[in-house]
Amino acid sequence: MTIKTFSHALRRGLGSAIIELQTNPNREQYKNIVLRCCLNDIAYDTQTEGSRGYYLYTAIKTFDDSKIFLDKMIEKFGKRPYWRLSEQLFNTLNCFANDGSEAAREALENKYDELKKRLPMMRNYNHGIYEREQLESLMIRKLDGGFKAFKQCVNDMGEMIVRRGNSDCLWHDWFLYNAKEKFGEKRVNDYIDEMSKKSDVVKALSDAIKAYKLLKEQHKFTESQEKVTVDMLVKVAKNSVSEEYPRGAIMRYRHMFMKNASETEILKLANAVLQEKDDDVKELLLRCFWRRPFPLDITPLLQYVQSDNELLEEAAISTLEETKDKRIHDIAIKLLKEKGIKSLTFGLLKKNYIKSDDEVIFTAIKKSGNIPQHIQADINDIYTHHRSASAFPILLRVYQKGECSHCRYDTVRAMRHCGVLPDAIIEECLYDSYDETRKMAQRIKSRKDKDVKKCF
Repeated sequence: MTIKTFSHALRRGLGSAIIELQTNPNREQYKNIVLRCCLNDIAYDTQTEGSRGYYLYTAIKTFDDSKIFLDKMIEKFGKRPYWRLSEQLFNTLNCFANDGSEAAREALENKYDELKKRLPMMRNYNHGIYEREQLESLMIRKLDGGFKAFKQCVNDMGEMIVRRGNSDCLWHDWFLYNAKEKFGEKRVNDYIDEMSKKSDVVKALSDAIKAYKLLKEQHKFTESQEKVTVDMLVKVAKNSVSEEYPRGAIMRYRHMFMKNASETEILKLANAVLQEKDDDVKELLLRCFWRRPFPLDITPLLQYVQSDNELLEEAAISTLEETKDKRIHDIAIKLLKEKGIKSLTFGLLKKNYIKSDDEVIFTAIKKSGNIPQHIQADINDIYTHHRSASAFPILLRVYQKGECSHCRYDTVRAMRHCGVLPDAIIEECLYDSYDETRKMAQRIKSRKDKDVKKCF
């Protein structure tokens, strides 16, 4: 590998970078690149991928001396890094600690103590929203120390609530879920109930848990009782267009509407979309048909696909993805030929693909050094719904140049579905940054190994 190729592969979380470090006797040339990635957030989307902490630890362990990596990460972790970087550092240091590093264990303990003291004293949680999550992760880690460690965390959380005067300073739901999984729901609940009668700080936590549970139940009840009408959706859309994130409100109401709407109401909404004059409002209303076929004639939507309003174009494409129609296929191919990688119409082929489209798709992506996540997802959808023996060049390009490691997992699934998954890619996937990709590769390899043994 060249330095540039290695850097690209490492930042993408590709297993090929780890194999290069394992097999190249001149791996020292890559040391600064690995260190730089360790000290910077390299994930695409931690909500879907998780962090790259374990992956980077795998890279670090290929070097004879890991102290420089550890020291630099501990220094950075001790400050208040950007939340995604903080998560990555936490996960990498956690790997060191699990392997017996006292320095890493101490760094994690210091962070726990620091957050436990500081969070109750903060004026607001604009930054602290993620630090509360990190404290919860640190508490979950402590559960490995047994029930005694759980009891200490319960006491610490209660003290934080008493010091703050409310429970805004911490999150506890995921911690309690993990504790119940580890020690049993009855044991956890019994301990908190019993200790809340003896300790003011545990009672403060117990009251916060009950209040949070009640709030969730009230929210669920209110949502189930609220009747969303087409008129309400139109009003929400018109009120939302000037907001910073206009889709948030409409998608919430869309879920509530579609859950209970009759076919008559859905037809009324479709007509409201077509009758709306404001393209921005039209776009938001059209979002309500996300992953649901449009119930009226799609001719107007085919016009929206070619709109100068990119959001309306995107909403129309998202809706038409669920419909099989030759006109949709033809307009998708037309726009792919005209716009290439800039086209949003890859997803229109999910239901409308034919094998001759392979050449058009490959031409559209072959020159791009970066495949955006939405295109990754669309191409994966095409080739997990259809089989093509000539799909390998497309899927290989998406595998190597795609932004998102979660989507890369689906790319490998698409390769397998099409019967074009080579052994070299399986080997790389054993070291991929995404957990599920590593697990899938291990399963595939185990089956292959068993099949080989049967032949002898």
